[in-house]
Amino acid sequence: MPDTSQSIMKRLREETRELHSLAESRPLQQQIARGEVDRERFAAYLGQLYLIHRELESALQSEANAHPAVARLATGDRMRVPDLIKDLQSLQLDYRELAPGAATSRFVDDVEDLRDTHPVALLGALYVVEGSTNGGKFLAKVLRRAWNTDGDGLSYLDPYGDQQPQKWAAFKSLMDDAAFDETQKDAIVQAAHRTFRAIAEVSDEVARDV
Repeated sequence: MPDTSQSIMKRLREETRELHSLAESRPLQQQIARGEVDRERFAAYLGQLYLIHRELESALQSEANAHPAVARLATGDRMRVPDLIKDLQSLQLDYRELAPGAATSRFVDDVEDLRDTHPVALLGALYVVEGSTNGGKFLAKVLRRAWNTDGDGLSYLDPYGDQQPQKWAAFKSLMDDAAFDETQKDAIVQAAHRTFRAIAEVSDEVARDV
């Protein structure tokens, strides 16, 4: 049984550790980490992430007025849709013509369900995608070298540049200062679980289908 008296960030870190490792171990993620992914496959992956972020960020922004914690955390600088559009355009994939894969559709349905039933839990999904910018900075460096580029197509992976440590520290502080009750903490952790699984499934689907 988890110690529900722990801070939300400690619970997220400890209770999602295995799923975090699962998501990072997917074949496509390993190709990216080795600089072996081609632009077409990477663009296809970003395309599915765009569809996920579009739904998630829309849901977060629609709930901001009703939930102060969401308003403090789901700020414009943490919204990744503009970066994804920029990257997809650079990689010559039209974001307006994207179709969701099965894994993406399932996660979009999950986001819609959370928005309708437990909106604060959407912050569990935001935790996953915001936390991914920590490793993303390293991945962007690898792909810059592998593709001999100055960063075109890699804004999503490295959105903050040198401000990455400060941005992550601020996010963690805001999460812990939000004073979620135990029911909210449980829902946020469960949403993070679902998000890590979804990212792994989307990654596998792109690796298989492209």
